Amino acid sequence: MAKKQESTLIFISKDQTKVKQIKISRNKLILYTIIALIFLSFTGKYAIDLLIEIRYDSKIDFLERTNDFLKAQLKEMSGRISSLNDHVANIEKKDDDIRMIIGVNEMAEDVRDVGIGGSDYDYKLQDNILDVQTADDLNSQLVQLDKLDREVKLELESYNGLVSTYYAKEDSIRHMPAMHPVIEGRITSEYGMRLHPIFKRYRKHPGVDFAAKMGTPIYAAADGVVKLARYNGGYGNCVFIDHLYGFETRYGHMEKILVRAGQRVKRGEKIGLVGKSGIATAPHLHFEVHYKGKEVNPRNYFFDDASLNRMIVEENRQ
Repeated sequence: MAKKQESTLIFISKDQTKVKQIKISRNKLILYTIIALIFLSFTGKYAIDLLIEIRYDSKIDFLERTNDFLKAQLKEMSGRISSLNDHVANIEKKDDDIRMIIGVNEMAEDVRDVGIGGSDYDYKLQDNILDVQTADDLNSQLVQLDKLDREVKLELESYNGLVSTYYAKEDSIRHMPAMHPVIEGRITSEYGMRLHPIFKRYRKHPGVDFAAKMGTPIYAAADGVVKLARYNGGYGNCVFIDHLYGFETRYGHMEKILVRAGQRVKRGEKIGLVGKSGIATAPHLHFEVHYKGKEVNPRNYFFDDASLNRMIVEENRQ
């Protein structure tokens, strides 16, 4: 019979005073070693999996917080883009107003759309962002920002061109009725056909009416020479100003006239006070613009910007 193989494990204390021997069969030693290795393998795998899961959960939590932050930023950016679009639209309106005043054609809509060539940002962000909605929102905002950038550049070019045209036409512009004659007032009756407030018949209204308090200042809409300054039938106390380049302006129903015939006046100079003289039911200014002897709509000429009108008056006072 084969002799049973055994192994001896010897344990010696640190001070080497005690010695302990444990005898174990070779088969049991191999079995216990295999069991220990299997246990360590499973324990190690579990520990590694646990560490990976903790790290993964931490990363997911970080990504979710980052995603929430990005969504909030996208929402705020969307609001800012909307506000910028409103500002650009206002700038475009002012651009059109200035072009009308200095006699330059309005910018064509297809040019102002600045859509040629598409957007540099128009690509599939889903390749980089898993959230489809977030990717679409970001793509849309980048497209809008790109368009805004081109619109601003276009308006800047337009502004530089208008400045050059303005200086080239500066003399004629000074004589164009481009200012509101009543700053502290509002338009209550437009140019064109209307029911006359006194005669109760439909008649052409040859100007616009500015409602204002009695005694509100009236200003010359452009440089010129006073052609008439007196009481004149239905106009009541009125002033007619002759401007160069075919323009004439008329101011009716004044309470008081502050200029005389033959006097030179500048745009923004006070020429009278709002009243209700002549055929009028309440204090207001009746304002007309004539071009080459024909009545025209004053709105086609005056610049509808209260701050600019006030600035003109302040400059004239200095």
